[in-house]
Amino acid sequence: MLETCKSCGTVFEVDENTITNNIKWLKCCVCNKKWILSSRSDKTSIQENSEIKSNSEKVKEELASIKSVVEDKSKILAKKPNPVLDQKNKSVAEIASELSISKLNETENKIQKPIGVNDKNKAKRISILPFFIIAFGLAFFFAIYFRSTLISYSFLYFPSYTENYIKKINNLLNKFQLPILSDINNLNLIDFIATVQEKQVRFTGVIKNISKRPMLVPRINILAIREDRKIILEKVLILDDKIIPPNSKISFNKVIKEVIQNNRENITVKATLVKKVFDY
Repeated sequence: MLETCKSCGTVFEVDENTITNNIKWLKCCVCNKKWILSSRSDKTSIQENSEIKSNSEKVKEELASIKSVVEDKSKILAKKPNPVLDQKNKSVAEIASELSISKLNETENKIQKPIGVNDKNKAKRISILPFFIIAFGLAFFFAIYFRSTLISYSFLYFPSYTENYIKKINNLLNKFQLPILSDINNLNLIDFIATVQEKQVRFTGVIKNISKRPMLVPRINILAIREDRKIILEKVLILDDKIIPPNSKISFNKVIKEVIQNNRENITVKATLVKKVFDY
């Protein structure tokens, strides 16, 4: 067989029988370069090619098996909904629309959320509050309107307590021009007598309560008039009693130091009940 030097191109005739398996390369006697036997290189190239082909076939087979497994998995995943993959495949507009719909659903759920115990209590408080304000306003109005009646009952059941605070109450009411009055329509002045002495005048009489509730004791306005209609005496009697119990009466005996010059003159004394009770 013929072997050609790869370096200088010299052709050598080599006996194939002398070449053993241990000989892998030849040396050129001209340029001293070595090269691999062509038969060996052909064999190795053939072997390498075969190995490459076998490896490529194995790779192809592995890729085919992997591909089949992936296809099977993808078919299984396609049957089951995968929100992650679906979210990746969605466009920005679809995502924005879904977000707006989800926000709208959240607000609707909040609105339609069932009312709990605390919410019910708050709703009850809110619903009761207007009635409480109205009731308080009505109670305050009736207390102001029936102030004299309330004070008369207070004198009946709590005399000492009312006596201590009546002055402050009267001053407060007078600031708003709401004086404490006595119901003189249910009171009668009877057996009234005026006795003139040297330097004083004595007034006696009875005030009767004809109603079924206690009455504040009114003041008594006294007028002494002569025959010529001249007023010689004008006084207001303030009695010590504060109330007249229901269907009962009180008597009074009051002395005023007043000088009347001529006791023999014909003098007429008039007494009238005054509504206004206190004048501190």
